[in-house]
Amino acid sequence: MIPSVYEPSPDLDQRTRVDTVLAIVAAVAMLAFAWSGFQGAQWVRERFQFSDDAAAASEQALELAAEADRLQDRDTVLFIEWLVAADSGDQETADIVFGLFRPEVKSWVLSVDLDEAESPTDSLIDNPAYDVNELRARSEQLEEVSDIQAARSREASETGARYGGLGLLFAVVLASVGIASRFEHHRIRSSLLVVSLLLLGIGIAALVVTPISLRA
Repeated sequence: MIPSVYEPSPDLDQRTRVDTVLAIVAAVAMLAFAWSGFQGAQWVRERFQFSDDAAAASEQALELAAEADRLQDRDTVLFIEWLVAADSGDQETADIVFGLFRPEVKSWVLSVDLDEAESPTDSLIDNPAYDVNELRARSEQLEEVSDIQAARSREASETGARYGGLGLLFAVVLASVGIASRFEHHRIRSSLLVVSLLLLGIGIAALVVTPISLRA
């Protein structure tokens, strides 16, 4: 019987198997690393977009609140002047001031009930038709929108930071695989492979439960 020229050694077969697994781990870690980097950049964009939306809504809310304050102050001052003039019998001044009223105030003055002292029984500010109230309501709605967008911006920042941490984890896996491939000793290579697999599993599990962003 002619002996075999080449017989694979058990150590060589074992090394080949470990190298194959290391290559698979490296490929998966590389893909996960790239995905983490992509998602990290996406969530940074999301954070800035939400932050810009929050700032825009807050600015509009402040503008509406300032406009409401300006109109209410003007209406209040003119109404007091008109009321003083009317109470003092200065009809000419009362008519002039009445002409300065905005249409909303005029309609309220003409429709409001008066008490025995000829004073309005209802407040202009409490009147549902008073447009200043609508401005304040819109301002409050925009403030709520601003708060929601600001909260989303913070969440996007946290998610982006999480992807950054995962990217670092996958980079460690790649480094571990690279180090393992340089060792000849089977026990060291196997130990580094187990560590790489453990870290890769943790990273993949974290990726699965981390929100993704596909906004263009």
